[in-house]
Amino acid sequence: MPGLAGLVLALAFVGALLVRAEGDPSLLVHAGAPCTTVEALPALTACDASVPTTNEGVIGGPGTAGARGSLTVQGADQAFDGQFFYRLGVSPWSTDDRVAGVQNDLPSLRNARWGYGALAWAVSAGDPDLVPWALIAINVAAAAAVGAIGGGLARSAGRHAAWGALFVLWPGFAYSLSLDTSELMAGALLLGGLLALRHQRWVATGALLTAAVLTRDTTTVVPFAVALAGGIAGLRTRSADERDRTALPQVAAGAVPLLAFGGWQLLQRSRFGSLPLTSSGDNNLSAPLGGFVEQFAKVVVPSDSAEALRLVSMVGLLALIAAAAWSVARARAIAPTAEQLAWAGAVAVVLLLNAYLWSGATAFLRASTEAGLLSILLLLEFAVVRLRTLVAVGLAALWAGTGLAQLTKLG
Repeated sequence: MPGLAGLVLALAFVGALLVRAEGDPSLLVHAGAPCTTVEALPALTACDASVPTTNEGVIGGPGTAGARGSLTVQGADQAFDGQFFYRLGVSPWSTDDRVAGVQNDLPSLRNARWGYGALAWAVSAGDPDLVPWALIAINVAAAAAVGAIGGGLARSAGRHAAWGALFVLWPGFAYSLSLDTSELMAGALLLGGLLALRHQRWVATGALLTAAVLTRDTTTVVPFAVALAGGIAGLRTRSADERDRTALPQVAAGAVPLLAFGGWQLLQRSRFGSLPLTSSGDNNLSAPLGGFVEQFAKVVVPSDSAEALRLVSMVGLLALIAAAAWSVARARAIAPTAEQLAWAGAVAVVLLLNAYLWSGATAFLRASTEAGLLSILLLLEFAVVRLRTLVAVGLAALWAGTGLAQLTKLG
């Protein structure tokens, strides 16, 4: 049931997006200057904040928009991260300065988030004309997978499988579907790893979480928590005879993805000369809640619909996290389970986001995907039915508002 709900919701939304885009799937890539140019324009020597993006020059001006093969290149104000996944879908192992007109702003970081683009290359059979369709198809399939896996997680918590649809309603996924980004695929892999963990399927847990960390680096909080929880469980016993026999396999199931992640990071460093984790970390973090407070003060009295959506999204995110924390505390679930430890790490990341990321709902709702999904998971486990129902209504309303905003912006 929740898998079908995820599929229907994703298909309906993508269908509306394609109608709005007049059937052009590459508009969802959101390729634009300064990182993507059409063939008629001179190649850029750098793709970063130092490149002008005003109408005074070629870049970002009226001449920027056009077509480059299968890719529609839009104005600079429409450019977004989907263009880097498109580049990976065209050539997932290239170190060239420019591929299919796209230049990476942070080559090491973009290639570290490899899974989504690489799968698009496989699905499209290496045909650049099919890559925009492949990116969409992967996200639609991932939405169905999130729902189906969510149903399994709900049942393992003693709830009706239909409660698994809450995961599909994470509003950040509306951005994934409309911007060709990797949160849906990473979310499906992450939730799949946690479901396998609940059933003590250690090989599946390690494999799914390894795929997750190669798709989206922030998912590493989950395998770290899995290994840590297993280690704690092993140390709490008094002797080897009493030791929990699941502790060592659980540690291994969490350690393997971490080792793969570390090796992948070093590989990108050797390819591009910088470590992905340090490429943008200094620009994304601040003092706890410092970025939130700064941006909240600017939108507490919203001046337009965009600020109103951002305000509601900010409040909704913190309310979801608070509801999960209250539910766990109320249930006195003090055992350091992998899910609770992962939730704590993901929430810590959200609290440290800087003002730039809080300045747009697109940024912080994508950045907080792990915290949102893990909060929903804890609510399914510990919250009373009234609170779960309230959360469902809130998520559905925010997803609908986010989807409507994205439809309005497209084209």
